[in-house]
Amino acid sequence: MSDGIILNHHSLPFACKEDADSGLLAFFDVLKICRKAGLKILLVDKDQDKSLMGLELASGYFVRNWFSSAKQIAELADCCRFLKSIETKQPLFQSVDIESVGDAIEVGLLGESSGKPTLLAAFYFRTFLASFTALPDWADARINVWIFELDATPEQREENILNLSSGDSLAAHSEELALRRNSLLDNAKNIWQQRTSLLPNLTLLPNQIGTILQSWSARTDILLKSRDALNVMELFCVKWNAGEYAEYRHEYLRGLGLAAEVSGESASVNEDARKRRERLFWLDDGRQVYCENHVKLPDGYRMHFYPDPDKKRIYVAYLGPHLTL
Repeated sequence: MSDGIILNHHSLPFACKEDADSGLLAFFDVLKICRKAGLKILLVDKDQDKSLMGLELASGYFVRNWFSSAKQIAELADCCRFLKSIETKQPLFQSVDIESVGDAIEVGLLGESSGKPTLLAAFYFRTFLASFTALPDWADARINVWIFELDATPEQREENILNLSSGDSLAAHSEELALRRNSLLDNAKNIWQQRTSLLPNLTLLPNQIGTILQSWSARTDILLKSRDALNVMELFCVKWNAGEYAEYRHEYLRGLGLAAEVSGESASVNEDARKRRERLFWLDDGRQVYCENHVKLPDGYRMHFYPDPDKKRIYVAYLGPHLTL
């Protein structure tokens, strides 16, 4: 399961409201990174509330209580918006029926005699736990567990489960998270279908980009280089909107890991009306813009794009063979 993580309610409760408040903000950071990686929260236990608002953070103190207070505080407005967005968008929670494998496999914390369904789900689906920082047993990036498999030899062994709970654990699993994200963008149709959720700061123009991605027949390495370029552009736009960059520059993409060459057009192209016209594209808001900026891809392919300085958004207008020189 490449698009799911397991909500670990065993990592609660916090000792007090104040600890819960700060811990919830750290958990939001985990969820934000998970969403960028295309991961959803999966609720395992049937008796758990299928809403984050109903999660009990400390004794008698729920996420909904935090929200009632936080929405009155200007500094927490972004956090409140984030909470509302994950409550209302494509399901944050999904129920997972793990009982079908529960008789044959049991997974528990080292030192404990009985297993936990959250650990079983994380092991069975080979995915992450999403934990709070309330209890030290759930703070590490990897959770040591024992696994009992009735049909295996030997029946019991030890392993570790990947765990996301803090900035340190996110850093420890950054490569794995990138792999999970890319597994959701592993072919041209998936890139097109996942563009809204995984590339929210980019606009891929449907007439050209949508058409070519939904009928892709070129080499796979061209597609993967294109995907990598889109990922870097998305990261740039996130930082651009956060104020880390004042404007678009090619070197910013290179600094963020773009492995392909990126540039504008030569004077011979810019000054030729026919060649320039090939690089004019209509945006979805009715504007026609000159897309001279382009990423150089294998086999002579190019990806032309327009960084909008007002919207701090990148429009990807063309992906295909080199335009006329």
